Amino acid sequence: MEGAKQGLELLSTVLDAAPIPEPFKSAVKGIPDIALQILTIVEAVKGNVEDAEALAVYIANVTKTTMRPFETKPPSSLDRSPAMKTRIEEFQGVLVEIKQEMENLTSRRLRDRVFSYSKDASKLAAMKKKVDDAINLIQLETAVATSHEVDLMSQAQQRNNEEHLLMFQRQGIQQQLIMNQLQLIMSQHPYMTIMNQQLNLLLTKTSTLEIENLINRLGPGDSGALKKPPCLAGTREQVLDRIARWIDGPADSSSHCFWLVGAAGTGKSSVAASVARREKKLRRLGAGFYFTRDEQERNRRAMMVVARQLANWGDRRLRAEIASAIQEERDMTQMTPEEQFQNLIQTPLETLESTSSVLIIILDALDECDDQYATLLLRLVGKGLARLPAQVKIFITSRGEPHLQQFYTSEPMRSHVEIHSLEEEKRELVDKDINAYFRERLPELVGKWVANASEWPGEERLRVLVLLAQGLFIWATTVGGILGDVNFRDPEKQLESILSMDQKNHLDDIYAKVLERACPATVDNGVLVLFQNVLGALLAVQAPVNIYTLASLLSSAAGDYQAFAERIRATVLIYLQAVLVVPGVEISGPTPDAQPIRFIHTSFVDYLTDSTRCSYRFVVDLPKHHKRLAIGCLERMRELKRNMCNLDPSLLNSEVLDLAERIRGNMSPGLQYACVHMAMHVSQVPAASVNVHDLLGEFARERMIYWLEGLSLMGKAPDAVGMTAMIEAWLKLNHPSPTILSSRPPSSTLVGDPDPRHTDAEPKAMRKRDRLRRMFSASSPKAKANPSPPSATVPTEIEDVTATLLYDVRRFVMEFMEPITASSLHVYSSALPFAPSETMVSRFYSHLMNGSLR
Repeated sequence: MEGAKQGLELLSTVLDAAPIPEPFKSAVKGIPDIALQILTIVEAVKGNVEDAEALAVYIANVTKTTMRPFETKPPSSLDRSPAMKTRIEEFQGVLVEIKQEMENLTSRRLRDRVFSYSKDASKLAAMKKKVDDAINLIQLETAVATSHEVDLMSQAQQRNNEEHLLMFQRQGIQQQLIMNQLQLIMSQHPYMTIMNQQLNLLLTKTSTLEIENLINRLGPGDSGALKKPPCLAGTREQVLDRIARWIDGPADSSSHCFWLVGAAGTGKSSVAASVARREKKLRRLGAGFYFTRDEQERNRRAMMVVARQLANWGDRRLRAEIASAIQEERDMTQMTPEEQFQNLIQTPLETLESTSSVLIIILDALDECDDQYATLLLRLVGKGLARLPAQVKIFITSRGEPHLQQFYTSEPMRSHVEIHSLEEEKRELVDKDINAYFRERLPELVGKWVANASEWPGEERLRVLVLLAQGLFIWATTVGGILGDVNFRDPEKQLESILSMDQKNHLDDIYAKVLERACPATVDNGVLVLFQNVLGALLAVQAPVNIYTLASLLSSAAGDYQAFAERIRATVLIYLQAVLVVPGVEISGPTPDAQPIRFIHTSFVDYLTDSTRCSYRFVVDLPKHHKRLAIGCLERMRELKRNMCNLDPSLLNSEVLDLAERIRGNMSPGLQYACVHMAMHVSQVPAASVNVHDLLGEFARERMIYWLEGLSLMGKAPDAVGMTAMIEAWLKLNHPSPTILSSRPPSSTLVGDPDPRHTDAEPKAMRKRDRLRRMFSASSPKAKANPSPPSATVPTEIEDVTATLLYDVRRFVMEFMEPITASSLHVYSSALPFAPSETMVSRFYSHLMNGSLR
């Protein structure tokens, strides 16, 4: 803002000394002065004024650009334009009005600005529109005046040169004369060219910055589409050639979608990765998203990620259309999936020019997405295919699940989809590719322990390995992991065991071998229990976790989980590298920054959860492990406290520049996971559990407000509404017994008593509190069933405190969503003071309010 102020001050000085004739001088001179006053007003205020600052700087820049032509005496055309003075005075009036609005907006207290954030943003947008309208009128009046000048000079030139003009006409060069006249006029009025150039440059820069900021609201665009390993060179050539022909073939409505179908382990994702790399090199990869079963929350952001990638593809018009759609939706989280697809993807794609290049969108492993969302996504894609430009092509891979088959085999999808099944490929071609994989990878994997590794294991045994694979690439890669495992270092012995397997259940047998080898029957029971708990937790977690976070969720002891993490690494994970991706597993001493553990393939997940296929020693009972993780989350949340990141209470979350670093330094990964996913694990506990219920009661009475602070810090405060409802529903179904209220809440204020801090000195606060009291009381199921007078002072002895607290907190978050979302510490200063004193929220947490309402 300092540079904008200096520019306005200089402009004001120059205009003051410029020989500007009346009636223009008095109108022109006041404009930079008022713009300078707007900047000064905004600069003096701290907190929640970013949009106001941006508008003030914009006004300063436009003022400098518009007024600069008046630094010298205006041309005679403006003297003959009485409307110009009116337009300049109108612009001056707009700035005076904005100055008054700025004074009103910035003079309010920080709390009031937080409550009015959305309303203020609308006001600022309306102010900017008024400025733009006034500037447009000045430009229009200037253009009219200049056109009038052109007409006068043309007439004079015509009168003075009629004979020459006639001669020029006869010689056929009349057009050249007119161009010369226009060039002469423009040379006499250079300010017009300069003003237009500067204004266009300013608008271009502003537009580019605005678009960038809007696109950033979509969140990260990394989908993992290019992180999967591609096919080895020389393999899967048949299917890759067919896909290439589809992409490069004629663009028509019947070739919008290519759907690659195959069973688990047939190499679909490797094919998708190869296609993605090819199209990226050709600059035709518009977007790519890889669905994964253990990240359903991320899966549900698929359309936002695709939109972000499309915006970055390189087509300026497509980018602008997506930005425009975002601008119309202030809160992206409130968009329905239908609105996301229609506004952010389909409508912008429909604007592509027919001459633009092919654009590919890849959706890999769609079967990994939960059925409901996948069905919705396909329904939206199916409805929109016919309207997309011919050069837009969508490549999908999935298993042949029934709910997916009904889409690609029925209208409207069938007429726009080309289907290729990997299971229908000729077996000899697939076996040839698996043979090539073994020849390429085995020498690398066993070279340290086998002489002449390039010739190992010999043609005959290699032929048997290919036969045992039965066309499944995942079987081949798992065998490679077993043979190259550094923990056993005996490829020959491992190979003989593999070659003796039954061909009927070859994939199950190879997984069973991995597990039995990692945890043989001879281990003590403690090792087996740890093995079971680790595998179960990895299947039950709602987002991938690293070793450190896994240890913190499974450990019952608080504090440093390094030793337990090391035990998990050395006892379990190091022996499962054939089926798990464990970054840095060979290195002892994991850190909180370690990469998450992932299953190499979902077929292993399917095996572990199927009691008809997996041994009783290893089969995973998911509800039992959800209970263990629910308890782990609730125990980790004992780390919650007030202002855990040591923030300045006067700042909004967005104003804390190092917020991400503060969160990492003060909230452990386990605590962050617990805050976000505790409710889901509780909801999956199969029956009443005294442990879970007691921990929930402790959490509700002592730490639930701190939890809201933590969610606000992580940008997930709105999720508290759904999470509290989820826990409430579980309590209703799984309630072991009524909770005995054995101790008074920490506040001395009784139910129905007015809080002594709410005085008549603040009537507005009192009125808001009374309104909220009526809202909470009228909405509470208990109040409707058992109405009681406001003067009641003692709660019933037996009361479901936990459920009531959860209900009250949900209402609390819904009412104060904006301040809680904007600032984590406004939970205490801008929300709690207005909670009705008879609510459980106030009873248990009123002692945490700031000393006074601000």
